Amino acid sequence: MTDEHMAGTRRTARPLVSRRRAVADRAAPLAGRLLAALVFLFLLAPLVVLVASSFNTTASVAFPPQGFSTRWYTGVLSSPDWLVSFRLSGLLVLLVVPTVVVIGTLAAYGLARGSFPGRGAVHALALSPLMTPEIITALGLLYYFHGIGLVDTVPGLWLAHSLIALPYAVRAVMVSAAGLDPALERAAASLGAGTARVFLTVTLPLLRPGILAGALLAAVTSLGEVAVTALVAGAHTTTVPLRVFSSAQFELDPSVAAVSTVLLVASVVVMVVADRFAKISEVL
Repeated sequence: MTDEHMAGTRRTARPLVSRRRAVADRAAPLAGRLLAALVFLFLLAPLVVLVASSFNTTASVAFPPQGFSTRWYTGVLSSPDWLVSFRLSGLLVLLVVPTVVVIGTLAAYGLARGSFPGRGAVHALALSPLMTPEIITALGLLYYFHGIGLVDTVPGLWLAHSLIALPYAVRAVMVSAAGLDPALERAAASLGAGTARVFLTVTLPLLRPGILAGALLAAVTSLGEVAVTALVAGAHTTTVPLRVFSSAQFELDPSVAAVSTVLLVASVVVMVVADRFAKISEVL
């Protein structure tokens, strides 16, 4: 083979390799987008089925729905049992969120900015409910609450939900505290502000995204808690998730899907509004 022939072969091969690389470069982003679309479809499909089933005309959960009816929403909103559960869950959210926000904010700020003996142990203790199976936590709370008379009481559920939700608030606020510029606090202190005033007027506003994120996570955790609630609640303290769980076990009808849809829409609206004004998506 002559040198001229080999050189011509190489020149012919180069465009072919370049075209293959160009095709591969175009195919890679397309494959990535397709994979992302499949993942989102997998995540959204159960929610779509749930919402669609809540408008079913038949007395059973079926997809696709056999018609369109809002009678399940009307039935839920006029049911005394469901209304009692809604009020109890709402009360627990109003109790749990401030408790978790106050304790979680102080704990997260101290862990993020403080240096003291046993800091690692305190950090692990604050996050321990995340690392312990919920059923074990629920059993421990059941034995403990049974001894002090808090089973089937609102204070018992308040304490239990606060314990489960606290780690989420601590983690969310710690993210904001990690990005806090200490120079701003020192500048406020140099202008004559006391420690408490610096914390209230400088530190807390800067921690607002993490605090709001922690509050939302605490609310969602309380509204969706089943494992712990099932063991420490009772006949007089049946929350919405616990009633949904019981209904799904014994009488699965579209009313369960209707309740779940209401909670889903409320959660989405609150999160969108909070992100619009506080940019909590940067923390979550």
